[in-house]
Amino acid sequence: MFRKLLVAIVTPLVLVPALSAHAEVSARHHLGGIDVSHWQGTIDWNAVSGAGVRFVFAKATEGQTFDDPNYSSYKVNAEAERISFTAYHFARPDSGTNDAVLEADHFFDVANLVSGNLIPALDLEDSGGLSTTALTNWVFDWLAEVEVQLGVKPMIYTSPSFWEGEMGDTQAFADAGYSLLWIANWDVPRPKVPGNNWGGFGWTFWQRTDCMSIPGINGCVDGDVYHGSSLRRVRIP
Repeated sequence: MFRKLLVAIVTPLVLVPALSAHAEVSARHHLGGIDVSHWQGTIDWNAVSGAGVRFVFAKATEGQTFDDPNYSSYKVNAEAERISFTAYHFARPDSGTNDAVLEADHFFDVANLVSGNLIPALDLEDSGGLSTTALTNWVFDWLAEVEVQLGVKPMIYTSPSFWEGEMGDTQAFADAGYSLLWIANWDVPRPKVPGNNWGGFGWTFWQRTDCMSIPGINGCVDGDVYHGSSLRRVRIP
């Protein structure tokens, strides 16, 4: 997700990802987590849990046909360690008929999310060459289809640069009730929140580094922060 071309500095996990003294939230009011895909390989979820990871986003699908080969095992084993779990879909928008709905249905079928899991996310980092208007409509169609299937409004994962450049820095999604934003903004003391501070809602999850080191995972893993002390409001009821 938004991979850097250069090797990043490895950030250690100390119970939850450490924040700078100038960070927007204090350690008392945030929870630490990670997001993973098959690139992480075999994961020792007991060690991950022991390191203080409270939640995980796992890649389930990409486009209309790709299934992450490690998704099912990640889900089973993370949940066995009582780590709050959800899935994300890597969007591959195109102008084909019903592409957004077909991608959403593919995600729903594979993710197998249930009550108590966290609300899922649409990973937006590829425009597929669509115009801002066409891409905006595509995103609305994907979100609406998953909402019909799950009964909750999914969250959006994006970076400030993608949202500003490809989505016209719109706040239309926040205005439509898609209030949960997972923002990717690395190695900064606080995240930049596009869409007029996401329509006033601000960020909910912050991917603050793409190279964190924690027990149980070989190499780098994305490190995330939840803006709050309880995950109850972001669970599927």
